[in-house]
Amino acid sequence: MQGGRSQQTMPEDRTGWHHIDAGPHLEVLFHPNRRSGGREPDEIVRPSIVVAVAGKREQALRFDPFSLGAHYHIRPGLAAQIPLPVAEGQSPLDATMAFFEKPLRFRGLLALAEEDDVASQLRDDELKNAASQIRALNIAATAN
Repeated sequence: MQGGRSQQTMPEDRTGWHHIDAGPHLEVLFHPNRRSGGREPDEIVRPSIVVAVAGKREQALRFDPFSLGAHYHIRPGLAAQIPLPVAEGQSPLDATMAFFEKPLRFRGLLALAEEDDVASQLRDDELKNAASQIRALNIAATAN
């Protein structure tokens, strides 16, 4: 390990997290507004999507399409965050869903996380279905 950093694991406390069905090869969780304990209240909405290969505890990918400072991680904890490219008029969550709705992009990120074998087994329809589930949960959360 470099500098004592370790790869982040999937959340143990699943309070507020929603399981997303993305097929048999992935574990995907979505939280509509993840706030770290001890954080001062603010106006930033912090949705988060964590992805692990089925059977592994370590996160392969994490998407943080925050209302301010949207970014994502490949192997969170081991590498720096990457700014999420958001087009004008596009929400950060929509920019994130493009990775799921254009599966070649998602597979590329998973391959960069050194999960090539799983990346090649993913089905397009499962990833697109995951995006639909996340969108629906986000709409329900923001309606409250």
